[in-house]
Amino acid sequence: MHRIRGYLVFLSLLIMFAFSTWGGQPGLTYRVYERDGYREIEVNTALASYVFSEDGGALKSVFLNFATYGTNEIELVPGTETDASNLVRKYVKGAQFPFSLRQDGQEGKYILSSHRQLDPDELLVEFTGTIGELSVIKRFTIKNDPYYTIWADLKIDNSTQEAVKLHMSVGDYTPKEKGPELVYRFDEATVSALLAKGSYQTFDGVGLMDKNTVFFLKPTGGEEASPFAERLPSGNRHFGLLLSAQPGTSSYSWLLYGGRRRFLLMEEVGVGGLDDPGTMARMMIPVIQFLGWLYRVTGNYGWAIILFTILTRVVLFPIMRKQYHSMAKMQKIQPKLKKLQERFKDDRQLMQKKLMELYKKEGVNPMGGCLPMFVQLPILILLWKAVIYSAEQIHLSPGFLWLSDLSLRDPYFILVILTTAVMILQQRLMTPMTAGETSGSQKYMGYIFPLFMAFFLYNFPAGLWLYYLLTTLFQVGQQYFINWEMAVAEEGGEVAAKPALDGEQDDDREGKTGD
Repeated sequence: MHRIRGYLVFLSLLIMFAFSTWGGQPGLTYRVYERDGYREIEVNTALASYVFSEDGGALKSVFLNFATYGTNEIELVPGTETDASNLVRKYVKGAQFPFSLRQDGQEGKYILSSHRQLDPDELLVEFTGTIGELSVIKRFTIKNDPYYTIWADLKIDNSTQEAVKLHMSVGDYTPKEKGPELVYRFDEATVSALLAKGSYQTFDGVGLMDKNTVFFLKPTGGEEASPFAERLPSGNRHFGLLLSAQPGTSSYSWLLYGGRRRFLLMEEVGVGGLDDPGTMARMMIPVIQFLGWLYRVTGNYGWAIILFTILTRVVLFPIMRKQYHSMAKMQKIQPKLKKLQERFKDDRQLMQKKLMELYKKEGVNPMGGCLPMFVQLPILILLWKAVIYSAEQIHLSPGFLWLSDLSLRDPYFILVILTTAVMILQQRLMTPMTAGETSGSQKYMGYIFPLFMAFFLYNFPAGLWLYYLLTTLFQVGQQYFINWEMAVAEEGGEVAAKPALDGEQDDDREGKTGD
């Protein structure tokens, strides 16, 4: 019977491997349309939807339409409202949008001069225009990757003999108590106040940040710029960069990070200094990195989670082995427990005393069955956080089985149902009812908990359910191994075990007369 179960598990893994490359996310797409006399280009990646407009040659929308567990779809550009159901945008009248240029209050005129797909996952958008006597070229590069970044290049040709001062907008927002805060980076330090020019050596960027999202512009090359912030008549805060277009050609380059507040993603693109991960996040980082390494080895996050599960079970097995032995012994002494229950059913206090004596004599920990859950709970939490914070990479990776995205919930709840069923089976096979209180309300807790977990956590990422399913299966398999190991040991000591049983009977008789 044990072999048949082993073969079934092995066959299931083979089937999982055969179909583990299903799914996957689409590449970058775009469309050009006209709105209010201006052409706009909407660029869609696996994580976000962007809108660039000839009206100011500006970025008018960064809508995060990929939202994993615990996050929401959200528009990051102040002054824009986006309908999540159809991606229709509404623009606030008079809003100052990112990358719009002004010279003495005058805004330039632009045309969408080029949009070409460099490869399936990269698009270059170019606007050309004029502002006063300046010729302007704005280029934006958008990639279908997990990093929420736009690369922006600005080229200004000044045919005059004098430098021209320009204001380039980055944002225009309404300060709120629980809204995003305006932050600056000077000399690799994040501050909330604008420093006077000359009081710092390097300016490293400006943007908005709250506990969940970041919208931050970082200089990456070209001419120097300095930040500005001003209060508008509407009460909004308008912030951006002061540029100086010298005679001839001036060039600027920036990186715009507009996405979730993910330390590792931000660090990858050079804005990690904005975030200060807490203790839990620092514990989580090695797990995320290890999971990412397993993904690079296997090419699939499903197999990465499977390997992660196998490795954790192997590492934990020596620790859990003693508890598995205790659980197996608890099963074996069920007849003795029931006998004590029947004998002392009218004296609960004495019954508990006798039960404790039996547990001590047999070397059984009645709470041993709970320890495996408590030991794996921190790992479960760390993996849960790792899946959440690796959601972008998982979302862009190949699918697994029927799951196109392990960072989102199982659309058919198959893993939820399977895991719940296996947990109930595990409870029935591994931790049968013992004695006393467990015959009352507690006797059903082992069956209620899996249903409770399924009801409240069905929206959890499928990757986490996959891990928990495999972990539970491994627990069942390891317990069967312990049972087999104990059976082999007992066969060798069967003769010696007989007198112990006789002694136990003597103890029983003594208990009857003494009591």
